[in-house]
Amino acid sequence: MKFFIETYGCQMNIADSELIASILIEAGHQEVEQIEKADLLIFNTCSVRAHAENRVLGRIQSEKSRKKTNPSLKIGVVGCMAQRIGKELIEENTDIDFVLGVDQYQNLPEIIQEIDNKQYLLDLDSHQIYKGIQPSYHSDYCAYITIMRGCNNFCSYCIVPYVRGRERSRPWQDIVQETIFAGKQGRKDVTLLGQNVNSYLHSDVNFPSLLRKLNEVDEIYRLRFITSHPKDLSDELIEVMAISAKVCEHIHLPIQSGNNKILQAMNRKYTVEHYLELINKLRNYIPNIAITTDIMTGFPGETESDFRQTLKVLEEIGFDDAFCYKFSPRSGTVAANLPHQISEQERLERLQRMIDLQRNITLKKNRNQIGQTVEIYVESFSKKSTDKVCGKTRDFKMAVLSGTQKDFGTLQKVEVKDATASTLICF
Repeated sequence: MKFFIETYGCQMNIADSELIASILIEAGHQEVEQIEKADLLIFNTCSVRAHAENRVLGRIQSEKSRKKTNPSLKIGVVGCMAQRIGKELIEENTDIDFVLGVDQYQNLPEIIQEIDNKQYLLDLDSHQIYKGIQPSYHSDYCAYITIMRGCNNFCSYCIVPYVRGRERSRPWQDIVQETIFAGKQGRKDVTLLGQNVNSYLHSDVNFPSLLRKLNEVDEIYRLRFITSHPKDLSDELIEVMAISAKVCEHIHLPIQSGNNKILQAMNRKYTVEHYLELINKLRNYIPNIAITTDIMTGFPGETESDFRQTLKVLEEIGFDDAFCYKFSPRSGTVAANLPHQISEQERLERLQRMIDLQRNITLKKNRNQIGQTVEIYVESFSKKSTDKVCGKTRDFKMAVLSGTQKDFGTLQKVEVKDATASTLICF
């Protein structure tokens, strides 16, 4: 079959889509780049927020007409939303042909063979790491490499441990080999993925040890990783980041709230004071490090005073960027049933205040780089012009510079001439 994968959610889902593509290609199916050419449409879904699920449901509804013009078209739903409500999805929606949870991707070829019979496979496998499957990378110049699956943290607002299962780490030897393979294929910028990479452990190799090994891989230029949990960010990891030439000067360290009462209710297992100590350590060891974060507003019980404290912490730390979002109740999590739920109107109003503050901080941070020389890994043409190319700096800022397609996959050192809140301008 000709298949098209539509991916929603985090980088882990992007990596899972590459895994799914590899499994299907190995079984003799063909991936297509245009949805119009597909006779198998797969939605790889996210369940972190209600909005993400509603987007997928809307897309499935919009594909009904395509089934009328192409009766052989089949639709499958995989990923976190499938894991969470897969049985309901396939029972209530006649246009869905199959549903697969996050630990069942290896069964896709068999499911497709029996596709005329509605099916779902949703069992969580606490040992599944898809060993021996080489992903079919969708980017020509960058690679996401999953180093572990699942999560043990059970933050009170988060559905991930329930839909992805408990933590299990891939063998470090497999990760090294996949990194070498990616580099040989021209993907020189590698991002390691895990719900909490800091807790990676296989045999006697922890995450700092893994970084040391990957730093010696000649085939790549850069190493990144997401996501780090503050409670597990060790001095050893900070020291390894500081001395490893290929590990980029950037860390994504979700703070989630700037108020200790809310952090405790979130089950985050650290305080604002501990988080600030980590920030100071990172900046002392790596003075030019860029720090980005996730931060939420509208968590149950958050008062206006609590929220203002979060804004104060945002200003004090001065994140290079932040993913700001409002609390979204997820059925099955502790926070969904907590008292003192915040109204949608109040959540939205606080969210906008947070976004406005962070946008100004990010703009100031970017403008501080005007006049500096930065190293850019060129990945593509600029969105606005084929006379310009773009890529990321080592500190994870998008930059636009003069260049041509021959510059793709190369490192370019240029001076920052101007900056917006989203882009460094280097021409």
